[in-house]
Amino acid sequence: MNIATDTDERRHFQPSPRLEVLLLLADYKAYLPKAEHCQQARLNAVFLLCSIWGILSYVPFDYLMVPDHWMALSIGRLMLVLLLLGCLLWQHRRPRRTERALLVGALGAEVFFGWGASLIDTPLAFLSWNLNVAVAVFVLLPLATVWRWANMLAHNLFMVVVYGLFFLGSPFSLSELVQYGGTFLLVGLTISPFLSHVRYVNFTQSARLRQELTQRNQELVAANEQLVQKSKVLTHLANHDVMTNLPNRRCGMVFLQETMTASLQEKHPLSLLLIDVDNLKGINDTLGHHYGDRMICHVASLLVELLDEHHLACRTGGDEFLVVMPNTDAQTCDRWCLRLTEQLASDESRENLGFAVSASVGTTTFEPSRETLFDVDTLIQRADAKMYHHKRRARQRRTTRPTKLVYSQDSDIDKVV
Repeated sequence: MNIATDTDERRHFQPSPRLEVLLLLADYKAYLPKAEHCQQARLNAVFLLCSIWGILSYVPFDYLMVPDHWMALSIGRLMLVLLLLGCLLWQHRRPRRTERALLVGALGAEVFFGWGASLIDTPLAFLSWNLNVAVAVFVLLPLATVWRWANMLAHNLFMVVVYGLFFLGSPFSLSELVQYGGTFLLVGLTISPFLSHVRYVNFTQSARLRQELTQRNQELVAANEQLVQKSKVLTHLANHDVMTNLPNRRCGMVFLQETMTASLQEKHPLSLLLIDVDNLKGINDTLGHHYGDRMICHVASLLVELLDEHHLACRTGGDEFLVVMPNTDAQTCDRWCLRLTEQLASDESRENLGFAVSASVGTTTFEPSRETLFDVDTLIQRADAKMYHHKRRARQRRTTRPTKLVYSQDSDIDKVV
């Protein structure tokens, strides 16, 4: 049996539409993949096992119908069983041997059937023997197994030779041979190759369909994985700022709304910060946009470094950032602002950028246990008013303290660090 690669298998499994009608009349080379060879071997192995059981179950037939030769027939059945077991072992873990193993077992069975028929001298037993052989060999064998019509035809020709030799010594005449089951054998010899071919073509076409479905399923799985990855990328791009990789305004507002709802339900404080980087336009105009982008990214990296896991910092505009701090009171918010101030004013920041950075921050803390219910816009407006108020105050002090962060809490006291 020829072995081909997967590419060759697909190539040989592309019959022209004009040949579809001829597939039932002529064999064609169909190279099955390994999985289909295994399935073919399993089907043939099951038939061989059933044949062993059937052959052994006919021992009482030999004793009752052919009492003079039942011992010889029983020994012959045992030898045939050993042959079929050998065929099973020969094809075990060698699925490509299955058709040859089946052919060898079938040829051995025909030798036994022909020899056994020559020992029968009663018409009833002879008729019963031939009927059983016709059903087993010419119906069950081609329909229950999977092998090519050429193997079945070779088996039939061998059967004609074997039966012809054994019938030379038969006690029945030619007319009696035809009358007592010979007609069934002749009909089976004619139609069994066709039945075998139909079975084999159906199996190979089903194998091709399964192979194509498996390939299409793999392609769909791969395409689905690509879509999932692209969806993740698009979702990330839709919710994050490209330059700083921080969440954008849309993502920040959704988080703020969810956090405020949870704060109202659980009665936990919520702190909000609006940060505006000072003099971004001046940096862009004097040093270039590259330095302005570096300054924005530097502030973003500091926010990520200082924030806790359950806090969120997002970029809402060119030089503005929003920080949402769930379950955080005013004192904790003050301490966090001091840490941010120290980082911005540190020598490390000056060395990284080459110039000083200042920013104005407006903070507000919402405490559900003390305040009446209001919406997110009101909370942002309260922090925004504080930020711009102290941004104007910071401009007046920038000439004396350029690297400072001016921020405000809800109180009217201005804190300048």
